[in-house]
Amino acid sequence: MIEIFYKSKGQVLPSNEMALLNDLGWDDVLWIDLFEPTGEEKRSVEEFLETTLQSRAQAEEIESSSRYSETETTIFANTNFLIPGPDDYSMETVSFIISESILVTIRQVPLRTFTDMQRRVQLASKLYPTGYHILVAILENRIDLDADMIELMSKEIDNYSKKVNAGKNVNEEFLLDINQLQENTMLVRENIVD
Repeated sequence: MIEIFYKSKGQVLPSNEMALLNDLGWDDVLWIDLFEPTGEEKRSVEEFLETTLQSRAQAEEIESSSRYSETETTIFANTNFLIPGPDDYSMETVSFIISESILVTIRQVPLRTFTDMQRRVQLASKLYPTGYHILVAILENRIDLDADMIELMSKEIDNYSKKVNAGKNVNEEFLLDINQLQENTMLVRENIVD
């Protein structure tokens, strides 16, 4: 699915019409969000920006030390977004491309950060005059959510610590819960370093 955020008469409007890219200029478009994009959607964006977008496999293969590259006109960056589940956490790769002040995001899962950002861009369009501003706001939002996850994990750790200090029975289920918490903590740490 493609979502194009473009300027029109002092407002920022969304559209999922790929053909709109044929009518808009670079100065009109702020952000193109590609969520589970089709090949046709990716080709349309590539033609509009006159650049090549990475495939999901290419984005996931890049080592953490080389998640950023740039050319004379384009910046490419890949990062992982942490997704909390009921028991465990997972990470999902998101690609960011900035070309001619237009942000392009490529992702395969729904992310709260993007839903929030889409709403904010439409409600307060003056705060986001370029794709650079949107990128920074997305990363700020992601950092806030990561901080919330750390706070929740700290509370969990405190609860486990109280149970151990109170001499509660440490059974197999308790140890498995602590093991899962340790794995989640390692994912959060890895995500923060990213």
